[in-house]
Amino acid sequence: MNRRAPVVGVWLLAWIVAGCTGAGSKPAEWHQEAGYRWRELSVRRGSPGFTRMAAKETGINFQNFVSDSALLGNRILGQGAGVALGDVDGDGLPDIFLGRTEGCSALYKNLGNWHFQDITQSAGVGACDRNTTGVTFADVDGDGSLDLVLLSTKGPNSIFLNDGKGHFTEHRDLGLSTLGRGGTSVTLSDVDGDGRLDMYVANYKPYTIDDSLPPQQHAFNQMVKQVGPKKYAVVPEYARDYKIVMRPDMGGLRMTQRGAIDEFYLNDGHGHFTSVPLTSDRFIDTTGKPMAEAGESFTLDAKLVDLNGDGIPDLYVTNDFEDLDQLWFNDGKGHFHLAGWPVQRQTSNSAMGFDVGDINGDGIPDLGVGCPGVGTYAGTASGRSPSCSRSSRRRSCHSRVSGICAARRSACLNCEIASW
Repeated sequence: MNRRAPVVGVWLLAWIVAGCTGAGSKPAEWHQEAGYRWRELSVRRGSPGFTRMAAKETGINFQNFVSDSALLGNRILGQGAGVALGDVDGDGLPDIFLGRTEGCSALYKNLGNWHFQDITQSAGVGACDRNTTGVTFADVDGDGSLDLVLLSTKGPNSIFLNDGKGHFTEHRDLGLSTLGRGGTSVTLSDVDGDGRLDMYVANYKPYTIDDSLPPQQHAFNQMVKQVGPKKYAVVPEYARDYKIVMRPDMGGLRMTQRGAIDEFYLNDGHGHFTSVPLTSDRFIDTTGKPMAEAGESFTLDAKLVDLNGDGIPDLYVTNDFEDLDQLWFNDGKGHFHLAGWPVQRQTSNSAMGFDVGDINGDGIPDLGVGCPGVGTYAGTASGRSPSCSRSSRRRSCHSRVSGICAARRSACLNCEIASW
């Protein structure tokens, strides 16, 4: 039976930071230091490739503003909202959807020649009653037109089905959980080869307990009690928001906040989704077993994209704070295996977002991770055991850094961490 190839819109987040590196030049020499090594990256210089377009020229007059009163009640609302690009009316021109945290989101029709028209009202996608976050265009029901998946910090999450002419109807009955779990981004791809777009939702948390507790209450001795010899537990009144974890890489026993659990859905081909628990046999940990419990990380970004060259979409997830980013390899049937530490011996903490592309023109997908640290991660795939190092040299890049790692089918990374 012939199937229409899935159509996916391009989606962006405000946190994505793009990295760049030169190609073709001889790599600089490594400098060995105590416990690490570093080397300079060769970065090609050139004239800017972008021209700023003013609102009066394009017709896009949009600002995502969050009031102080809203932030005082819930600082999570300050994380921003999503952007989605795609041809919603079949005229061959990419249109732009801009999410808004407070008030109505906006859809701009592309008129050509860099001119746009606000068609939010006629399209029916304002979603004025919620705090919009992650968004994406994708053909979820297989009719050839781009639909809109929209997440909200506190809900409701919704799918807006497109009639093919840029008119949308909101649905909350297609299987996507309407509960607001602080969703930040959503990614769709055919994970099992059946021609249907499946979906992964990255969740952060709809609130933070920091907004309701005085600083002194966060102390370990206020939140945790000893329940046995060398055994500790969070006191019952805060067990919903905190947990005790053993992190040898961070000094041992640690109290950490609980984030929201991500979500994974399979598509029946008609735009109806079935939730699949992350503790099912579709997600196998590094020991070859289903996960004992679903992760409660503060996820900011996720993508279903082929990272090892087998033509099958894998899953990469970036997490805020101390939780490690995760790389899941897909076996082609929609079963994911968590990559072990030899694949990623060092990743960023507090990753804000990432993107995938061929940075150096070698035909291999590279991975750029934006984080609020002081290093740039650059890597090339190899069959050797990975060797990672950290740079002690710094350069400013708009107060941000970018991580670049290349992954091949060998699932081995040889990371070179240096200044950008």
